Amino acid sequence: MTPSDFAFVTLAINPIGGLLLAIPFAILQLHYRPWLALAASVPLAYVQVIAVDLLWVALCRLPFWQRLLERRRSAQVERLLASKGGFWITFLGTPVLGPWLVMAFMRYANVPHRRVALPILLALTCTAIVLVGLCSWVPAWFAAK
Repeated sequence: MTPSDFAFVTLAINPIGGLLLAIPFAILQLHYRPWLALAASVPLAYVQVIAVDLLWVALCRLPFWQRLLERRRSAQVERLLASKGGFWITFLGTPVLGPWLVMAFMRYANVPHRRVALPILLALTCTAIVLVGLCSWVPAWFAAK
């Protein structure tokens, strides 16, 4: 793995920037093929979700964390996310807030990982497709003018 490949992996896993930095870097700077940037960046961005989920499981084993959550948990938030709109809230919130923050919020609301995995993954994939398209076609369009 070259240092530039390591930089791409680091950017894709990074919760601040993530796909918004990794895909343009991969296509415009490293000259990755668009399909490769798409195929590599989505799973790397999903690492944030897995990390938050594993950290949440570890924290839930601590008694003081359990007490803190029970004091602050809102039944209104749990009802909102348990409704049928949970998919769309998750799907639309992921590109705006970031996958790690959406996962943390869902775990706070007692929503299991298996319930939000698909909408987060689909949102990351849609975001990556749009970014790959922009990074592939916009420079070519400007070069043609």
